[in-house]
Amino acid sequence: MGLGRALLFGSLGAVPGLILAVLGWAISGGSGEWGAEMYLACYIPFFGCIAAGIIIGWREDIPGVED
Repeated sequence: MGLGRALLFGSLGAVPGLILAVLGWAISGGSGEWGAEMYLACYIPFFGCIAAGIIIGWREDIPGVED
């Protein structure tokens, strides 16, 4: 169950990551030329949200915590 949940959460994390990447691109000027600053503005928020979703989905249930 852990792997499936991790993949699902990572896939769902792509949606806010995409929104943050587009906002970062717009804030950085939205130029057509691709420079090193675009990695910080576009790639890090997108893949960071996916990685956070995978980490959250991969975690096991915490013992003693009831839903």
